[in-house]
Amino acid sequence: METGYGILALVPPVIAIALCFATKQVLISMFAGLFAGCLIISNWNPFAACAYALDQIAVNMSGNIVLLLFTLFMGVGISFIWKLGGSFALAAAAKKRFKKRRSVCLGTWGLGMCCSVNDCLAAAIDGNVFRDICKEYRISSEKFSYVLDATAAPAAAFFISDWIAYQIGMIGQGLDAAGITGLTPVGAYFKTLPFNMYSIFTLLFVGMLMYTGRDYGPMLKAEARCLETGEFTRVGAKPMLDVGSELGEAKQTKPMIRSFVLPILVTFAIIIFGIIYTGWTSPDRTGSGFMDILNVCDVQLALYWGSFGMAVTGIVIALVSKIMTFDETMSTIVDGFKLMSLTGAILVMAWSLAEVTKSMGLGEFVAHYVGGNIPTGLLPVLVLLCSMLVAFATGTSWGTMAIMTPLAIQLGYMITQDVDFSVGMCGAVLSGAIFGDHCSPVSDTTVMASLFSGADHIDHVGTQIPYICTVGAVIAVLYLAYGFFRISPVIMIPVGLIALYFLQIILHNIFMKKYGIDPNYSKTMTEDHVMAK
Repeated sequence: METGYGILALVPPVIAIALCFATKQVLISMFAGLFAGCLIISNWNPFAACAYALDQIAVNMSGNIVLLLFTLFMGVGISFIWKLGGSFALAAAAKKRFKKRRSVCLGTWGLGMCCSVNDCLAAAIDGNVFRDICKEYRISSEKFSYVLDATAAPAAAFFISDWIAYQIGMIGQGLDAAGITGLTPVGAYFKTLPFNMYSIFTLLFVGMLMYTGRDYGPMLKAEARCLETGEFTRVGAKPMLDVGSELGEAKQTKPMIRSFVLPILVTFAIIIFGIIYTGWTSPDRTGSGFMDILNVCDVQLALYWGSFGMAVTGIVIALVSKIMTFDETMSTIVDGFKLMSLTGAILVMAWSLAEVTKSMGLGEFVAHYVGGNIPTGLLPVLVLLCSMLVAFATGTSWGTMAIMTPLAIQLGYMITQDVDFSVGMCGAVLSGAIFGDHCSPVSDTTVMASLFSGADHIDHVGTQIPYICTVGAVIAVLYLAYGFFRISPVIMIPVGLIALYFLQIILHNIFMKKYGIDPNYSKTMTEDHVMAK
């Protein structure tokens, strides 16, 4: 197949994203974008396009089978947690400990960062722990899904996770391509951390929102709705995961916290073990240090093992405690697989669409316009914007990093001959990649956040975009300042946080007046908890 389709490479993601918002049917919208791309690649032959689309779906299913199995077995684990009454037991215990909505919000934010070893793991564990608690405390699915999404990738990109190994690999490619020899990839990675401003600001901005309750935009409407009516999702929404309606009534004859806690702990423990084991036994391991292990571990396989352990733990609890009969246990397993069937299909479509846009040379097409005669001062912000666009269109932050990181280092070094400036561009790439990934309805991580929060996918994307854009606007200005004046991150980060703090206050007050909401709304964060009807 030929590559390099110019502006036509934008057609598949534009169709998919536009239809997602227009129809609110994610699966068919993604397939439409996929088919459009295949049609272009196949020289407008509809029969060849159908064959190519089906081939892409099959290839991506087989290539990502481990992650699909993780999703399916996670569904089984969630089913047992629900059916065994673990969620009810945890909610009852939470009533005694969480006295304010603020406590629940901050707990969700904190747990998301603690599970940073993998973005999917963070969404799965945080979602399972706090989903029913958020319902009890009238915190909307839209806000909950935003917290899951906003703490998953930024925390994974910044703390100890599989993201670190991947970033180091991409930086190494960029250093080699630019001919930079005086700096190791690991050393360069640590130099990029202060420039990963989207991750830093997003994590802290979410903390601000969770503490103050100063929401704005469509998120404010969603929170006001949930607070007033107790509706976790809006009327007419199509949640990606509606455990209660899909699995039926839970057994509350013997609700036990261990029915919830044990499966989660087993999952986490097995995943950590799997990461260490697969890294240690890998033939590609070059040393015995933690980073050496992390660099070659198989995180997807570890996730799969963990989700399987979660499912088995639920089965054992159900049978040993005699809460379920053998037939009921088998039915719950089947129901768990059904629970994740739509999500699995959407993930396959997202991967297939990303592969087609890659084949069409979308990344290279966008990156082409970053090259040429660029003023040095504009380079950081242009790299940021280019990474945003590629990630938004393709729905993959890792794919964006693979395309943009080597290019950014080469451009930076070619134009400035400054190693520190060149490596700092990696932070702009990562910031733009995660920004675009967060905004994109065709991103697998965005789908995961909608799934484990129980939110309508399009509602999740639509309500979080104003928050994402607020952070994005601030970091764009800061990258511009860095490009022209080389201002240190030690100064830029505090300035950015102050700007976000005041923007939050200003935007909250504007939208409070626009929507006619009670001025005392934000005080509900510090009042006694409000239980859903």
